[in-house]
Amino acid sequence: MPKSMFITGGSGYIGSCLIAHAIASSYTVTALSRTPTSDTKLSALGATPVRGSLSSHAILTAQASKADIVVSIADSITGDYSISKEERFRINDAANDALAEGLRGTGKALVLTSGSLIAAADEGRETDESSSNKKYVGMGVRACHILLAPYVYGRGGSGVGLFMGMWKRAGSGMKVDGGEKYTTVVHVDDAVRLYLLVAERGGAGEAYNATAQNNITQGQLAEAICKAIDVPCKLLRYREAVPKVGEFLASFLSVENRASNRKAREELGWEIKEKGILEDIETGSYVEVAEALKDG
Repeated sequence: MPKSMFITGGSGYIGSCLIAHAIASSYTVTALSRTPTSDTKLSALGATPVRGSLSSHAILTAQASKADIVVSIADSITGDYSISKEERFRINDAANDALAEGLRGTGKALVLTSGSLIAAADEGRETDESSSNKKYVGMGVRACHILLAPYVYGRGGSGVGLFMGMWKRAGSGMKVDGGEKYTTVVHVDDAVRLYLLVAERGGAGEAYNATAQNNITQGQLAEAICKAIDVPCKLLRYREAVPKVGEFLASFLSVENRASNRKAREELGWEIKEKGILEDIETGSYVEVAEALKDG
């Protein structure tokens, strides 16, 4: 009998890719949906939409209780970078609490989403998942954490596509504070394959970095994006970037992160299969995005 999955954030960039992979792996999928537009998208992907939001705690608990696997991807920051960090975490944590309550005592998997940036950079050295979060394990829930790379890319979307559109409209891109800091990336298809591996075999309370390349600088990425859309790449200090893109994105473009994927590879057999981010920008899925922006 097919396993059932309930997912929050299913109509988003990562979630929609996860649904496609999950259904191809014979899961039946139910997904939280905030709008009629999301209903349509989720149905087209083969998932069953359930109307609600991250604040619909009774709905989250009820749907989680019906599923074999629950995956939490939705983030309250979506589309609103002005939300405070405290409010963002309050909303997200309360939603995850509601999901965990639906799984209490079952030993079923709750796959939670965070980022590899939660581990502070260490002068260019790699960071790992040593700060695993044991929350919910005492409830009898097999809670696992996926720590996504700062740049999840591929299929012409996510941050790379965002910066392409933003910088094309502005007439220039930017390297913040020299662009010398290393960052970490992962292709969305590789990332969702890890979600499914963690859902099936991840250890209770364990975290796994969904990361691939971690030796690319912020400057290399900015230059590749600017070249693709044919705009200059300007050098800006952090304080100069904030008025142009806001504090959240200015920080994102200047922060360092080198996260190791050794644990996911060695414990779960995860493999990196997709092309690298610079290749994808130059000759892959972002070529069409860049051409559409230049034609527009």
